[in-house]
Amino acid sequence: MRSTKSLGKSGSKLLIRLAEQDKHVFNYADAHAILDVSDAATRKLLSELVNKKWLVQLTRGKYLVVPMSAGEGAEFSESWYVVAKYLIEPKRYFLSHYSAMEIHNMTTHPISTVFISTPHKKRKIESLGATFQFVYIADAKMWGSTDTWATPTEKVRVSDLERTIIDCLNNPRLCGGVSEIAKGIFIRQSDIDSAKLLKDVQSFGSKAVAKRLGFLLDMYGFAGEIASELKKITGSSYVPLDPSLPSAGKYLRRWHLRLNLDPAELKNILET
Repeated sequence: MRSTKSLGKSGSKLLIRLAEQDKHVFNYADAHAILDVSDAATRKLLSELVNKKWLVQLTRGKYLVVPMSAGEGAEFSESWYVVAKYLIEPKRYFLSHYSAMEIHNMTTHPISTVFISTPHKKRKIESLGATFQFVYIADAKMWGSTDTWATPTEKVRVSDLERTIIDCLNNPRLCGGVSEIAKGIFIRQSDIDSAKLLKDVQSFGSKAVAKRLGFLLDMYGFAGEIASELKKITGSSYVPLDPSLPSAGKYLRRWHLRLNLDPAELKNILET
């Protein structure tokens, strides 16, 4: 159980100065500059504050301040999406795939992996009960994102609705499979900008995405005018409807897909 008495003079100085600078996350260099003591003393204090639950170590040399509002037991649950922002900034990023689906209310399943798309290669991080998975994408494809409120005081960057659909159809493994994104599309169908979605698919340049999207829109009966435009970029080679599943099933000529996921199963999912 933590107590303000456990902070000590140096600990109090550090947290007060960080609060004055409005820093929820800081690095070793910040602490060393504030404390103005030796490297060894700085590292010892930081280690003590982590053990006493005044700080959470996010990565080597990077810390999150646990606020007083967390209480005596320090039962602190900062938004994982805000933590993700802290872990990657100032590098470019946006929350994507299953995480973006959750933010856009496209799924009801709780997830403990946060997906962060970035043009910077970075290993996954385990912290605060979550796995932060960094998905590498080319810098040229860092488009289609928006800022949204993750908490009443913190914004994060997330792929917009249309880009989320594209990313999930491009790599269904990162969103629970095609059945999950299919359900998400159905849930948010009235909010999808069809013209923007078509333009984004064309810009993304994936024939597989065009095929999977065209098939799903056909299944829902609202492919409309964009179906013919999607057909222009599908090509003639066959790809699996869901690459996260074994290769099997019938071939659908219209969209050049191998239906390794039963369409009837997809429709049943929507009815549950």
